[in-house]
Amino acid sequence: MPLTKEGTTIASVPALLYFHDSREACAERGTVLFYHGFGGNKEKIEAHPVSLAQAGFLVISLDAVGHGQRRYPHFTELFNDERWVREPEATEADYLAIVRQTAAEVPQIIDELLFCGWAQPERLGIGGISMGGEITYAAVVNESRLRVATPILGSPEWELPWPESPHRHVERFFPVALFSQAAAADEAVPARYIRAFHEQLTPLYASAPERLCYLEYPDVGHGLSPHLWETSRQRMVAWVERFLKI
Repeated sequence: MPLTKEGTTIASVPALLYFHDSREACAERGTVLFYHGFGGNKEKIEAHPVSLAQAGFLVISLDAVGHGQRRYPHFTELFNDERWVREPEATEADYLAIVRQTAAEVPQIIDELLFCGWAQPERLGIGGISMGGEITYAAVVNESRLRVATPILGSPEWELPWPESPHRHVERFFPVALFSQAAAADEAVPARYIRAFHEQLTPLYASAPERLCYLEYPDVGHGLSPHLWETSRQRMVAWVERFLKI
């Protein structure tokens, strides 16, 4: 059966739905929210949502705050190389505000999905790439109904010492089935932050260690090769199938 791709809004957030059969039938297997990277949009990261939808899930790709259909009109003024150099802390604060605000929308999104039958309790997952991975960590801190999380190349430790940084809230993660993928030579998102976070989490998952996994790709940076992107998708799908699907 062909895959259906459908544009909509959920809790006023622009979204793309991917599913086989019907939205409701796929939601019985599991619903996964998915977030793009910085400067991108919900259309740009289609390969990962499509891979999850082909496995039978209802997948919802969403525009982050200030991106896609709700891109800031002054985006290039806020985020350009010159401003990152001239005002690094202020620029980083504007970036983290996007992560924080997008993650804060997740509870309302889930409320609406449950109300309309596009999600089922105990069958909710989330994932994302780069900034989308950072949104994923922050959403887990905010929303206890999430059961599976699959951040890719995103850091749980923010560059500024904000109290909301997910690495300060390790107690919020267990028993979420968390699978983090990192790149050893990542110049944008240092793997050491993600690795250290998983080391902090390990004792908290002692009763169910199979629900925590950290994978680091050696000798590669933030731009994975096509082969590794495909590998990341396959491993992500296998993880979600293991811990979310009936």
